[in-house]
Amino acid sequence: MPRSSALTEQTPGDLARLVTFSDAVVAIAATLLVLPLAENAAQGGMPTLGEIVAESGGQILLLLLGFFVICRFWLNHHDIMRNLVTFDAPLFWANAVWMVSIVLLPFTTGLIGTSDSSDPATTGLYIGNMLITCLAALAMEWHVTRTPSLQTPETRGTARLTGGVVAAIALAIALVLAVLVPAVGPWALLLLAVDGFVTKALRRRTEKPGSPRK
Repeated sequence: MPRSSALTEQTPGDLARLVTFSDAVVAIAATLLVLPLAENAAQGGMPTLGEIVAESGGQILLLLLGFFVICRFWLNHHDIMRNLVTFDAPLFWANAVWMVSIVLLPFTTGLIGTSDSSDPATTGLYIGNMLITCLAALAMEWHVTRTPSLQTPETRGTARLTGGVVAAIALAIALVLAVLVPAVGPWALLLLAVDGFVTKALRRRTEKPGSPRK
């Protein structure tokens, strides 16, 4: 298969188009999270606000959790892309995998909301979806660190994989925990609330004073 000229003969605006495309995918995925709630509100007669909350309370919590996770993924993606001056084929395809996994998040979130949240298969698919997103971002970070020509001159050599590795480990532990202890369900994702502290602690132990950080 011939390689696309868009990946080999880029114009100055191509990176901006890739970032805009990725941002649009995130925005659409975040919007789609609310569709199950909209369907519940539209079903049958004129339900009161209390009835809607009583019937959809679990889905509302999942919506908030899913939105929080998508925001975290977007922030990580933003950190990767903002220091680039161009991209190449490996980075493009790793980003494509990242976008596919983001697109699937409303679907896997909907599965949790419409089925038994303690079902290990459903929860495993939900958290596994997020783990793929995290691993795709980590692959992007790894490729960027190995390809300094993709980065702006002032940021070359400053990229760190610590945050991505810690987040991937946290999601992997959450996946194992949710599958082995079904009662925990998707709340195993609360492990993500502490991975930032772990990352900072590891960086303080491994980085030399005065070294550049990201």
